[in-house]
Amino acid sequence: MYVFISHSSRDAESAEKVCGLLENAGHTCFIAPRDIPSGREYAQEIMLGVERSQAVLCMLSASSNSSPHVLREIEHAVSRSIPIVVYKLEEVELTKSMEYFLMAHQWMNQKADDDYDAIVTCIDALEADSVQNSAAQSAPLQNDSENPQDGQEDPDPKHNPVNKMARTLAYVVLSAAVLAAVTIPIASRKRALQQQESLALGDTVTLGSYNNEPITWKVIRLSADKGTATLITEHIVTMKAYDAASSERYNKENGSDYWHYTSRDFTDKSLEVRVRGNNDWMSSNIRTWLNADTQIVEYKDAAPAGLAMSELKNGYENEAGFLYGFTDAEKNVILETRVENKGNILTQDSPCETSDKVFLLDLDELEWLEEADVSIYATPTRAAVAQDKTGWYGAYSLGYGVDSYFWWLREPVKDSPSQCYIVSNGFTDDLTKTETVGVEGFGVRPAITVDVRALESLNDED
Repeated sequence: MYVFISHSSRDAESAEKVCGLLENAGHTCFIAPRDIPSGREYAQEIMLGVERSQAVLCMLSASSNSSPHVLREIEHAVSRSIPIVVYKLEEVELTKSMEYFLMAHQWMNQKADDDYDAIVTCIDALEADSVQNSAAQSAPLQNDSENPQDGQEDPDPKHNPVNKMARTLAYVVLSAAVLAAVTIPIASRKRALQQQESLALGDTVTLGSYNNEPITWKVIRLSADKGTATLITEHIVTMKAYDAASSERYNKENGSDYWHYTSRDFTDKSLEVRVRGNNDWMSSNIRTWLNADTQIVEYKDAAPAGLAMSELKNGYENEAGFLYGFTDAEKNVILETRVENKGNILTQDSPCETSDKVFLLDLDELEWLEEADVSIYATPTRAAVAQDKTGWYGAYSLGYGVDSYFWWLREPVKDSPSQCYIVSNGFTDDLTKTETVGVEGFGVRPAITVDVRALESLNDED
C-alpha cells in the first residue's frame, strides 16, 4: 500500500521509524524530505505525493497540529477522499481547522513503550480491505432473478455489493477493537464570515489585493465589544528589507567599506544606521510603504533602492504602496491603529507611538496568534516567491525540508540601531531570530485593525 506520512519536522525521528516499519512490512511510503527529488518544487511534490497515496498517516503532535504544511496535506487528502489514519503522539487540543478535517477519521493513541506495531497492523488491514473492495468491483454482477446452479455454492457474500456498507462498518468496529483506536466524534466549528453574525478568532477574511492576488487575513484579536478586529495576512505577501541604508550603498559610505564590521565594532552608531538601515519603526521604509496607497511612494529619507540592500536586490522604491491594490471601500474598513514602538539606542530606547493603517507585530503581540489558534509560521504566496530576487526561500526553507519562512517583526534588538527580530521558519526550536534591517530576503506579514460592522457590510455588498 502507498502511504503518505504527514508529520512535523520536529517529529521527524518518530515519522522515520514508522516509515521504516511500514516499508519492512511491504508497504511503500512517501516521507519528506527524503522523497523530494533534488531540484523539484517542494510544495508540488508534496501535493503529488498525497494524490498518489492510498492512505495518509497523520503523526499528530502539538507541532503538527499547528503546522500549516500538515494542515494543507490533510486538507488535500480529504478533498481527494483518501483515507486518513491519525496517530496521536501526545495529547493535544486540535486547532479548529484540524478538527474540521479530522473529525471523521480513525484515531490511535500512542501508549507507553509503543513500538508503532499498531500502525503497521492498521495499514495492513486497510490494504486487505482495499483489495477486497477492488475484487468486489471487478467481479461480474448477478441479476437478482438468477439463482446459483445446482451443485454450485452460493456466491461469496463479500462480493455482494449489498453487503459493502455492512462490511465497511464491521471493519471499522473490528479495527477499533484490535488496535484500541479511539474514534473521536468532533463537531465542526469551522466558521465562515458569510454564515455568522460577527467575526471570531481564527476566522479567515479576504480583503484587498497585492501582486494581482486577493489577500487572505486571519483574525487574531477582537475588542471587548467585538466591534474591531486585528487581522494579519495568512501568508507572507512579499520579501523586502525593513529599512535601506541611508548611505545608499549597503555597508559603504564615502569610499569606506564596513563589510568586516560586526555591530559591536561600530563606536559611531549613527554610522551603523547609515550603512545598514534603521530599526526604528517610525522612520522605516517598510512602514512608509505599507501605509502608502499611491502608485508613487514618497520616502522621507533614502528610498529603498536595490543598491541600499545587502544583496543589491529587491529594491522597492519604484513599487506602488501596499494599499494601492485596495478599493476605497476596502480602505475605509481599515482603522488607524495606535502602535506602541520600542525605541533604539539612538533614541535612548524611548518608547513612542505611531498611528498606522498597516503595521507589523512586535514580540508581545505574537501571543495574539497563539490565543487565536493561528499558526505563527507562515508560507509565502507564489507571487511573493516569484517577486523575490534573492532566492533565499528555496535555500533557507525548502532546502531544509520546510516551506514556512522568516518574517519581520517591528521590534528592535536592544542596544542595536540596525537589527530587528524576525519570526523563524520552524526548522529549529528558536521561535525568533535577529537580523539586520537592510537585508532584503525576508518576509513581510502585514497586520491591520478593521471595523467589524463595516467589513460585514462590505461583504454583504459583494
